[in-house]
Amino acid sequence: MLITLGAAAVLLALLVGGLTQVSRQSQGYDATSNRTLGAQGRVVAEQSNATATSVTALLGVIQSQNRVGLQIELDSVVQQTADEATRADDVAGATPLGSVRADFAAVFADRAQAIRGLRAAVDGYLGMQPLPVAGSPDTVASTAGAETTLLSAAQATNRIAAAGALLARSDSLYRSVRRTLAAAAGHARLPQSAWVHSAAEWGLGTVATRVDLMATSPSLAPTHYLALRTVQVNPPALPTPQGGSASVSVLTPTTQISVNVVLGNNGTVDEPHATVHFTLADQTSGATSSQSETVALASDASKALQTVNFHVKPGRTYALTVSVGLPAGQTQTVGTATQYVLQVTPATCAGPDGRVSTNCTRQP
Repeated sequence: MLITLGAAAVLLALLVGGLTQVSRQSQGYDATSNRTLGAQGRVVAEQSNATATSVTALLGVIQSQNRVGLQIELDSVVQQTADEATRADDVAGATPLGSVRADFAAVFADRAQAIRGLRAAVDGYLGMQPLPVAGSPDTVASTAGAETTLLSAAQATNRIAAAGALLARSDSLYRSVRRTLAAAAGHARLPQSAWVHSAAEWGLGTVATRVDLMATSPSLAPTHYLALRTVQVNPPALPTPQGGSASVSVLTPTTQISVNVVLGNNGTVDEPHATVHFTLADQTSGATSSQSETVALASDASKALQTVNFHVKPGRTYALTVSVGLPAGQTQTVGTATQYVLQVTPATCAGPDGRVSTNCTRQP
């Protein structure tokens, strides 16, 4: 009996000693992990603070931006907060802190979501879209062919204020993570990190004022300006004969002319339905033929339209008009229309179907 009790006592001592040793080792591991989170988390928090400063500065002068510059700034801070959220998730994945780890990652995920919401609200109010990501086949940016869903001033105000509320919540969660980490093994320290320094900063009143400033900003007003960059007629005009009119383009005998146009968007908004009209009027018979081509055209971009073909008869004179269909709001008309007088040289022979023979001897 005494031997059994002694053995049990020895076993208990060994068990307690082992548990104590495991506890010491666990505490050492936790302390190291916590300090790692503090060190790596510091980098993410400081980057987030820098982005917060950029966003605050942008909102303070938003009415003085132009549309392209504002879009670039918005896209930039969205990308920065997305990168910070990814880094925070990586940092949290390397520590065993459970709920603290999840909360740390959630702070920066919320900030990224809030700034995406801010951009969407501003874009929706001003009728803008994120810019395409260079070299990336997959992008959050919409194409020029996509319609933008416009927001009212009240809708934009509410969505921006909601983004501010999400930022304030992320600040509160970060403070909680910071306190918990400081009290845990290793006593790791995270720097302060806050996006919202006063409730009024992102409140409805302040946000409504900023939305009103955007609405009345001349530099943020949308401008529509489609214009013809190049118009090319084939076959090309022959040299003007001596004594001939420079306003008349003389063509070789042909039964078809082709018109190639490059259309440019000099405005500050995308044009999803940019249209060019083509009209060919026979000056002999009075007959008129018309066609139109429509393309989606991003702001500050140009695009070649599909070739437009018209049937003509040798010996006839035609008036060709190429004109831009002006979108609502475009007042600028320079470069939006052009007209040509085309004189098709008569052919000396033709086939039985009336078509010009390729073996004809043509008049000069």
